[in-house]
Amino acid sequence: MASNTKRDSTTLIEQLIRSPSKYQKEFGSHLKQAFQTHHLQIYGSVVCLFLILMAHGGIINRVHYFEPRNPIKFVGNDGKNSFTLKELIGKKIPTLRDQAMCLLNPFLFTGDLQTMYAGVRTFHSRDQLYFGRQILRMRDGGSAALDQVISSEKFRSAKPESCDIPEGQKKLYLGKSTRYFTKKELLEQDGQQSKRPIVLALHGLSGSSAEPYCRCLMNPLFNKEHFDCFVLNARGCGGVDITTPSLFCALWTEDVRETVKVLRQRYPGRPIFAVGFSMGSIILTNYLAQEGDKSGIDFAVTLACIWDLRASSNRLESHFLSGNLYSPRMTKNLLELIANQKDELSLSREFKKSYSKENIRKMDRLSHFDDSFTSKMFGFRCADEYYCYASPIIRMNNIRTPLLNINSEDDPVAGGFDVGALPVKRASFNPYITMITTTHGGHLGWFKPNNVRWYTEPVSQLMAELYREVYNCSAGTIQVDKHSLPADIPISEGKLVMKTFKS
Repeated sequence: MASNTKRDSTTLIEQLIRSPSKYQKEFGSHLKQAFQTHHLQIYGSVVCLFLILMAHGGIINRVHYFEPRNPIKFVGNDGKNSFTLKELIGKKIPTLRDQAMCLLNPFLFTGDLQTMYAGVRTFHSRDQLYFGRQILRMRDGGSAALDQVISSEKFRSAKPESCDIPEGQKKLYLGKSTRYFTKKELLEQDGQQSKRPIVLALHGLSGSSAEPYCRCLMNPLFNKEHFDCFVLNARGCGGVDITTPSLFCALWTEDVRETVKVLRQRYPGRPIFAVGFSMGSIILTNYLAQEGDKSGIDFAVTLACIWDLRASSNRLESHFLSGNLYSPRMTKNLLELIANQKDELSLSREFKKSYSKENIRKMDRLSHFDDSFTSKMFGFRCADEYYCYASPIIRMNNIRTPLLNINSEDDPVAGGFDVGALPVKRASFNPYITMITTTHGGHLGWFKPNNVRWYTEPVSQLMAELYREVYNCSAGTIQVDKHSLPADIPISEGKLVMKTFKS
C-alpha cells in the first residue's frame, strides 16, 4: 500500500513538471488533503522546531551586566548630583540593563551565522555616510588617515580634482563616499568654535571607515546626536599608502596617541569619546592602559574586544568552522593588504625575509601570518610571544578612563567564557571598567530581525546622555574611591617602539 502511494506521488510530480497547468489543480488537492490529514503533526513539528531554536539558538538575546565592585561616579553638570554608569543606564538606556532581552534575526540563530552574515553583507544602501580625509604623518614618518563624517552637501562642494593629493599618497579617487579635504577646509577646521562632542572610532583588522559595523554607529551619532565623528584608518588600510616599511599591530598605539593629540589641539575644551571594534578595541584598551589618567579620552566603548589574544587564537583555529573559514579569510585580507604595499614593505629586512611565494602559498591561518610578519616586524620572536605581550588582559588594572566593554558570549573570533576570553571577574576590581556580555550576537553581528545591529541605538544613546548629563560643560567630573583602585601592573615593554629593520 505504501509503495503504491509513493509511486502515485512520483508519477504525479513527473506529470506536474511536464505539464504544470494540466495537473496543478490535482497536485493542489493532494497537498491540501495532506495538510488536512496530518495538520497536527505538521504544526506540532513547526512548534517543536521553533522551541528548539529558541532554547539552543540565538533568537532571544539576553544582556548580562557586570558592574565593578566600587564603581566610579559621574558628577552632573550642576556639580551636585552624582550617579554610576549602571544608574544612568537603568534610567535612560533600558536596552543595556541587566537581563534585558531582545529578539535577534531568527535565521541567524548561532554566533557563526551572525558572524558570517556580518562578513558577507556590505549594507551599501544603509547608513550612507560621506567622509573627508586628512593624512596624518606620524613622528616615525608613517601615514594614517583620519576620516571625518561630513554632510553630503559638503562632500559634493569640492570635486576630487580640486583636492591636493597628500605627500606619499598615490590615489586621487578614494571611492564614492570619501575624498581628501582641501587645504582651505583643513584651515577652517582649526578655527572652529563648536562645542559639539567628538567621537573617534578604531576599525577592525584590515578594515576602514567604510565598514558597516562602524557606519551603523557613526550614522546616529552624527545625524541624530550631533557628534563630530572621526575614524582612524590604520596604516595600509582604507586605501592609505604606507610611507615607511611598517604596518600595525595590537600593541602599536602611537598612531592613536598622536591622533588624540591632534584632536585635543584642534578642538580644545571639547569632550572626546572613543569606540573600538574588534582589533580596534584591543588597540584602544592597550592605549588607555598605557596612558592611565592622561589618555585624553573622556569615555570609551569597546565592542567585540579580544582581551586575551592567546586564548582567542586557540579558539579561533581549533574549531572546525572558524579554523577553516574565519581565520583563512582574515589571513587572505592581510595578504592582499601587504601585496598592495609590497614595494615599501620590502625595505624592511624582516618582511623581505618572510615574503616568498612558497611561504605565502601555504599561509592559511592568522597565526601563520603573525608568526611570519606581524611578530617579526615589531620585534617579537613569534606569534605566541606577540599575543602574550599584546593582550589587554595583562594591563587591565592600569586603565583610568571610564570604559564600557560589550562582548557576545558566542563570539567565534574573540571567544567566550568557555576559553576564559571574557575577564569579567578581573575587570570588577577596576572601578573604571564596566563589562556587558550578551548571550548571542557573534563577532560584531547582533543582527535584529530587521538586520539592524542591536548595539547601534543603545551605545549612541549612552554617549549622548553622558554628554548631556556630564561632559557638556567644565563642571562635569568623575569621583573615584582611590582606595578601591587596583595596583598598576608594571609592563616591562612600556610603549612599543617601531622597529623597521631596514635592509
